[in-house]
Amino acid sequence: MMKEKYHLFYSKYRDKLFSYLLYKSGDPQLAEDIMQDSFTRHLQYYGPQNITSPSLLFKIARNALVDQQRYQNKFNTTGFVEPETVTSGETSLITKQESSKIFEALEQLPEQERKILAMAVKGVPYKEIAVQVDSSVANIKVRIHRTRKRLQQMLMEEEK
Repeated sequence: MMKEKYHLFYSKYRDKLFSYLLYKSGDPQLAEDIMQDSFTRHLQYYGPQNITSPSLLFKIARNALVDQQRYQNKFNTTGFVEPETVTSGETSLITKQESSKIFEALEQLPEQERKILAMAVKGVPYKEIAVQVDSSVANIKVRIHRTRKRLQQMLMEEEK
């Protein structure tokens, strides 16, 4: 009886969940994988008796997608991505000059501030940054904000 109810639940929300995940990720294979994993987690942790509302299922799926995106961002350490096609040599030169200005400004920052800012830009949660540098989350938020402001001021002064 419960198995049949869960099968109906799966049939009813499978396409809706896939569409949602496809919209959010843009990747059909990833959407399919997360959809299957979400139904499995839902059944494993909440059982077939908790199928009255799909909101829990969608929350599981959304969290799995966020986790996947964080995982992918964690290993993307390139910083600046060069455009695939350069429209002209002038555009390329301007991009390189801007990048070098940013790198020069970053080098003027203290090493600890660069490290914290780099982690924040990569998408590392503030809580994890705080643990790594042995500080509070509130302090990390303030330091990142001040570092960004300082970097912005340095770049604006360089333009003058």
